Amino acid sequence: MSLSFDQSVDGAQVPLQVPMAQTCGTCRGTGAKPGTTPKVCPRCQGRGVESQGQGMFSISTPCSQCSGSGTIIEDPCPTCAGSGATQTVKRYRVTIPAGVREGSRIRLGGKGEPGSGGGPPGDLYVITHVAESPVFRRKGDHVEVEVPLTIPEALRGAEIEVPTLRGRKKLRVPPGTKHGTVQRLRGEGPPTLGSKGRADIHYRFVLDVPDELDREQEKAVEQLSKVMNGNPRARLFA
Repeated sequence: MSLSFDQSVDGAQVPLQVPMAQTCGTCRGTGAKPGTTPKVCPRCQGRGVESQGQGMFSISTPCSQCSGSGTIIEDPCPTCAGSGATQTVKRYRVTIPAGVREGSRIRLGGKGEPGSGGGPPGDLYVITHVAESPVFRRKGDHVEVEVPLTIPEALRGAEIEVPTLRGRKKLRVPPGTKHGTVQRLRGEGPPTLGSKGRADIHYRFVLDVPDELDREQEKAVEQLSKVMNGNPRARLFA
């Protein structure tokens, strides 16, 4: 099932159509024509397996006549041709819990295909595929946002606005913040599956460096380079 990023965070009710087999209404899943019943397989006597002895050992294989069912249908049902099932499309409304991720499995008990020979139905598993967000990126339970900073903001510090899953908040950028520094906002991330808490949002600061400088910017950078002391690469050659 394909979900938007917002649906994966907030949860949703999503319609689902699933082609699957259902128990034949004519024969009730037996595969035999109404008024008749499957017969015990004469080859395996209803055991569903054939045994072959080889010295001290015996090897069992599915019966070649009944394919392991233990019964044979002499007069098959005209509706399902003896299979005991017909094809249909089931429609559901699936409750997607808040906090699902790419590849999460949601189990719908008893909503799968019927068992053979009129047996009870199995389960239906919904696998979630979550579209990427243009802003947030999943990091385990948490989400991460890349936040550009200007060089003056990184050097002097600043108070900036950042996006959250429920609006905006202000963050304080400390003076001297380096490229790649991560600041965490606790409890503002997606809901955590299996608990009542929420994960965190990680803000990764990256320096926004212009591709080209105009004349005024070049002068400013030249002045800055004159007053910044030391060679940051000196330790590489120590």
